[in-house]
Amino acid sequence: MITITPYVAPEKLGDYQDKLLELHQADAALNQIIPESIRHSTEWLLRQVNCFYSNKIEGNPTHPKDLLRAQDATGAKVGHRSRAIMELLAHLEVQIKLKKNAVSLSDVCTQDFIKDIHRSFYKNMPEEFMRVKDLEGRDVLDEQGRPLLIVPGQYREHTVQVGRHVPPTPAELNGYMIWLEKQFDPSKIFGTSRAIAAAALHHRLAWIHPFQDGNGRVIRLLTDCYMRCAGFGGYGLWSITRGFGRDTASYYAALARADMPRQGMTDGRGILSDEGLLHFTKYFIDTALDQVKFFSGLLEPKKLCIRIDYYFEMRAKGGLPDLSGEPLPLLKIAARDIYRLLLDRGALSRSDICNYLGKGEQTLRPIFKQMLAEGLIARKSNQQFELQLSATAIEFIFPQLW
Repeated sequence: MITITPYVAPEKLGDYQDKLLELHQADAALNQIIPESIRHSTEWLLRQVNCFYSNKIEGNPTHPKDLLRAQDATGAKVGHRSRAIMELLAHLEVQIKLKKNAVSLSDVCTQDFIKDIHRSFYKNMPEEFMRVKDLEGRDVLDEQGRPLLIVPGQYREHTVQVGRHVPPTPAELNGYMIWLEKQFDPSKIFGTSRAIAAAALHHRLAWIHPFQDGNGRVIRLLTDCYMRCAGFGGYGLWSITRGFGRDTASYYAALARADMPRQGMTDGRGILSDEGLLHFTKYFIDTALDQVKFFSGLLEPKKLCIRIDYYFEMRAKGGLPDLSGEPLPLLKIAARDIYRLLLDRGALSRSDICNYLGKGEQTLRPIFKQMLAEGLIARKSNQQFELQLSATAIEFIFPQLW
């Protein structure tokens, strides 16, 4: 029998119930204000942010510029990529898969879904990157003295210790995962209780530690899916992982506090501290609310347009570098007008853009060509142009992301 409180009762949150309502309202407002013309590019950008911070939490120091450069290097061979870069690219691929194949309420917390996230992350990793390492970076050996390997999508078969915490034994894992699948099924949880459950799920799965390695990444990817199922329609335009990653000490401290055993008769009835879980739940809500507010400010239309203007004015003067630090080529100020028009009206044909701006196609043709080459715009299958976020423009249009 599993004697663990799954998640805290709403009434125990006190005034944090009001914060939960504020979180839902802020998410809905952000989802409404973002222009449809830039939604796709913003979600692409947030995948990069999620990827960077989730891997930063795991000790992967790769700079965001290196991540963006790696995606541009389409001809690079897998064998020439470092483990750090491959982890980031794998994380991106899983995010794209999860977004494309939206999971249902009844499936998001199933063992099959959780295992599939793990399998998707590791399936293309070469064997040398699948070896389990100890804290000193040495190979962990199995009973036969062979390097212990991560098996994609399979629960661990060895005992582990995470800091002071000793997770359930391999023989206990299936029982705990059946319990988790049942207790956190969002199709049987309603209202703001789903957000409370999302916080508890994040910790409880970390506490169970079902896989030999990769648990942290899997848990944060699962949390993204669960938050969408919890009714946060704007999730993907903001990221709670960014909040975890910007202060990893607080993140690990909050998880550790929820790891504590029950502290006396007034601390719940399970084997874990209810007070510790309540603390982590409040930390989770505070972090989520902070991130929604940050991205709401970043994406506020008037401020966004000011930063866009600044970027293109600087490009017209030749004052900005590319990802490698080399000066970007001059870009005529008419590029700003094209970009602002596409932001305001969405995809348009070349002739419509020329008509709106009152300029001839021959005049704008070289600017279209340069903007396409730099990834500032893209041509759709119907030959209309749509807005994109160029890797070189991100830090100016979306400052303080990293």
